Amino acid sequence: MPDGVNRRSPRRSGPTTSRWAVVAAVTAALSTSAPLVASPAAATQVCEQPPRADSLVEDVPWSQLDWDPAGEVWPFSTGAGVTVAILGTGVQASHPQLAGRVLPGLDLVHGGAADVDCTPSASGLAGLVVAGASTGVGLRGLAPDAQVLPIQVTEEPVGTPGDEPVDPVRLAVGLDTAVAAGAQVVLFGVVAYTDSPELAAAVARAVAAGVVVVAPVGDAHDRERDGETRPTPFVPLPAAYEGVLGVAAVDSTGLRLPTSAIGPYVDLAAPGGDVVSTGTTAQQVYSGTAPAAALVAATAALLVADPDLGLPGGPARVAAVADRLAATALPAPGEAGYGAGLLAPGRALTEPTTEVGPVAGAPYRPPPRDPAAEAAAEAREAADDRSTWVVLGVVGAGALAAAAGWALPRARRRSWRVGVRPPAAAPDEPPGFVPPSALFDRTDARS
Repeated sequence: MPDGVNRRSPRRSGPTTSRWAVVAAVTAALSTSAPLVASPAAATQVCEQPPRADSLVEDVPWSQLDWDPAGEVWPFSTGAGVTVAILGTGVQASHPQLAGRVLPGLDLVHGGAADVDCTPSASGLAGLVVAGASTGVGLRGLAPDAQVLPIQVTEEPVGTPGDEPVDPVRLAVGLDTAVAAGAQVVLFGVVAYTDSPELAAAVARAVAAGVVVVAPVGDAHDRERDGETRPTPFVPLPAAYEGVLGVAAVDSTGLRLPTSAIGPYVDLAAPGGDVVSTGTTAQQVYSGTAPAAALVAATAALLVADPDLGLPGGPARVAAVADRLAATALPAPGEAGYGAGLLAPGRALTEPTTEVGPVAGAPYRPPPRDPAAEAAAEAREAADDRSTWVVLGVVGAGALAAAAGWALPRARRRSWRVGVRPPAAAPDEPPGFVPPSALFDRTDARS
């Protein structure tokens, strides 16, 4: 596949093939019935090996702790009335937290309904979108009142080029199936690495119908090949097609997972490292770009379900959802592989956005002159000056009066004479007083 294939490149229409006739036939048949109902005669898939055991996880997932859905998201939207189609490994519809939230889907691999997940993989994606409340469990879907439409396109999750590839024509059929069934949001749980005119055309039809398509960018970055670690040259599809929201994955620190792909197809990033979601009977821990894409798809469902946002229809709705998610994303802690930033569902629902850039303020204009006001101001200033001088004069006169009151009595006592008072006369010597000098004279006389 050429390196230039990405969602900013021109779309390839391609000639109609015999395989594409299957797509047209399935789409025509499904367009008359929604939601999808599997034929009663179709066999239900039986897992060759039982899924790995689940374990009860009571803690609230770290992504929900950061977002506080009950306080910042669900008061505005819960995704009610929106159908999210999941193209993946099928969804375990019997899971307690998914019961009543999964529509009858279609298994394009075995035939019948897609209500069994032998991996599990897509069941975890469904739980991140619609998982209901359960006593003693902290997990809740981000859009709990939405519905999931499972469409099985593979038996194993596909995240890297080394995995068993999924037929891109089957992905195209699955996407057309979801659009015909009335899904407003389509989540790809797998990644294709082979360009396909059929898949590109199906994506274009979905976007034209106003369906928000969300896809992981894959987990093939920094893979070891030939003894050294290098970025993957593979381009993930359909994330790289025009109009598709390509999602990268971060861990609880907000840093990109090392395997999360980097490229121009990344629109934003979401939690994808050690994410708790539904398994077969209880909960499991998932990692990768597919769980991150599920959280973006759930947020898209919240936006579509919120009438207060007034989203348009058709392709404009797809663009409006993408623009809102990008405009409200949180700044990423790294440089590459985050797209517009980190997903912020609460901000996407509540913060206003605009396509108009910053508007320069008007230049300063002095207020018009008012001669009467200016004259009044001058008069007040002159009165203030006069008052100041009057106060200073009164204070000075008081000081002079105090000084005169102290000096005049002293002058009268001195008969108005100035200078230093002469010393008082020494008293007369008492009788018999002999000065000391006389004693020295007598001593000299005897010698």
